[in-house]
Amino acid sequence: MSHSPSTASAWPERAVSAGTVLIQEAERSDHLYVLRQGAFDIVRAGVRIVQVREPGAFLGEIAPLLDTPATASVIAATDSRVQVIHPAGAAVRSDPALTLAIAQLLARRLQTVTAYLVDLQQQYAGTGTHLAVMDQVLARLMEQQPRPPRAPGSERADVPDY
Repeated sequence: MSHSPSTASAWPERAVSAGTVLIQEAERSDHLYVLRQGAFDIVRAGVRIVQVREPGAFLGEIAPLLDTPATASVIAATDSRVQVIHPAGAAVRSDPALTLAIAQLLARRLQTVTAYLVDLQQQYAGTGTHLAVMDQVLARLMEQQPRPPRAPGSERADVPDY
C-alpha cells in the first residue's frame, strides 16, 4: 500500500485525533490522504470493513478517481498523522507516480477480493449451498468497463472550446 509519488514531500501533514471522521461516507470531497502514523477504521453502512495501519496507505482514493462521493467513512482509530493531497482529482491526473501507486493498490485489492470469492466457491462446491450470487459478483467484477473520458471544453454552446 505504500507509494513514492514524486510530489509526496510537497503535501502538507495534518494531525488527526482519535474518533475524528476524516472522510464521511456519501459526501463529496476533493481530498486524498496518505497515512503517515496511526490507524483508521474504514466503515461502510455502519459496518467496520477494515482498519488501516500501514504507513503510506491511501485513504479516500476511490472518490477522486471515479469523481463520486466517498464509498465509506474513514475514522481515526488512534491519534494519527496524514498527508493531505488537495485538490486530489487534479493531483491524480497530473502526477503519474501517484496515479500508478493508486492503480497498484486497487489492483492488489481486486486480486485479493477475486481470490477470496474463488476460494469460497471452491470450499462450498458440491455442498448444495447455492453460490449463484458469487458467480454474479465475479462476473460483474470482470465486466466493469471504464466510463468514456469527458471531452474538454465548455458545456455552454456560446463559449468556444480552446
